[in-house]
Amino acid sequence: MAENYQFETRCIHGDGGFVEEHPYGAVSVPIFQTATFAHPGIGKSTGYDYSRESNPTRYELESVMSSLEGADDSIACATGMAAIGICLELFGEGSHILCTEDLYGGTVRMFKSIGEKRGLKFSYVDTSDIDLVRKNIRKETKALYIETPSNPTMRITDFAEMRKLADEFGLLILADNTFLSPYFQKPLQLGADIVVHSGTKFLGGHNDVLAGFVCVKGKELSEKLRYTYKTVGCSLSDMLPSR
Repeated sequence: MAENYQFETRCIHGDGGFVEEHPYGAVSVPIFQTATFAHPGIGKSTGYDYSRESNPTRYELESVMSSLEGADDSIACATGMAAIGICLELFGEGSHILCTEDLYGGTVRMFKSIGEKRGLKFSYVDTSDIDLVRKNIRKETKALYIETPSNPTMRITDFAEMRKLADEFGLLILADNTFLSPYFQKPLQLGADIVVHSGTKFLGGHNDVLAGFVCVKGKELSEKLRYTYKTVGCSLSDMLPSR
């Protein structure tokens, strides 16, 4: 049974059941290298219409990631930065995001060069200090952006305590789980609402793939992120999930 799969099996099969649906019973994931899909009839769909929005090859990779992270949905993006970028679209002008001070440098660059230009506000604190986090929450704070262990100084943030603050102040928790991967840590189970990954690092493992993932808890967040995803077109190529 899929619910009894160990982690190593989930890395290959997710929650199971894919092979039976593959054309000709293909054991490996087929590459659906097509931009558009035929419709069975007027107003009918196979579930796939246009590969920018969804693609069967990419869907299987996303399903595996959801299985590994315990997510309700996972979105495969062209890069880790693209994954972070669609998350920023959840917040309107004037929103404040309180961040781990030792974030990956590319994340800080995106926040400063793109996020701030869009009217978002960011501040950075040692999120291992719960009292310090509480003191820096403002009335316009909408989210906590956490990286734990942080890269590169390995600071640890307590997700359970962050969840208490998030519930108290009505905040989202976004977590960068690139450094540990779901093998060692599952932030959604620890209290995060959204998890982002760079697939280039431990998930890819060979330094030969550019990819990113957003793993989500809850249907409402998933729908908002997927709307942005199909609108801005940051989807992962259908060639990469087969590697």
